[in-house]
Amino acid sequence: MSWWKIALGVGAALGGAAVVSKIIYDVVEEDEREARENWERKRKEVSRSVEEHRENIEQHIAEAQSSYDYHFLVDLHYSSVKVADQAYSLLQDARSSLVGLGKMLKKAKEEIARLQKELNVAKEQKDRGKFSEFLEQIKIVKSMRKDLFNDRDKVQTQRDSFLADVRQLNSRTRSLKEAIRDRCGDRGKDWYCRLEMRKLQRQQDFA
Repeated sequence: MSWWKIALGVGAALGGAAVVSKIIYDVVEEDEREARENWERKRKEVSRSVEEHRENIEQHIAEAQSSYDYHFLVDLHYSSVKVADQAYSLLQDARSSLVGLGKMLKKAKEEIARLQKELNVAKEQKDRGKFSEFLEQIKIVKSMRKDLFNDRDKVQTQRDSFLADVRQLNSRTRSLKEAIRDRCGDRGKDWYCRLEMRKLQRQQDFA
């Protein structure tokens, strides 16, 4: 179950734990919730696009031709850079999601400690009703925290795999850029030089 649903699901199903689960859920910022939803919604689509562009580049670079269709390869390079930029933007959503999960895990730990103190007081006062109530809430929050850990591990695995694919696409895109320079005559060399000059200008602008 995804992290933004865990707390709400616990609260809806278990009534008495609703307040505790909402406390944990509410530590997450709205932009972190939106980032996770965006990551879940777009990850597979962007991942497919990254893979398709990588395969397309590999296919054309591997062809044993001495010359290529200049316009086609330049368009392919542009499209690949655009896909990579989109992927890196989506990776920021994964990072924001993990920040939100970290906050929830920390808050869940704090709530377990607080409930444990309440449990000890109820035990000292021999209040069986309160003791049972706090004991049940501790079990619920521990279960919730376990789910959050599982969800965090899932997002980390998705992020790492996604990042590896994007880096591989970038490597192939660099190879494509060099192929255009080396195999598309003067037009390819001119295009490559213009691209490198724009890259250098951007670096200077942000220096």
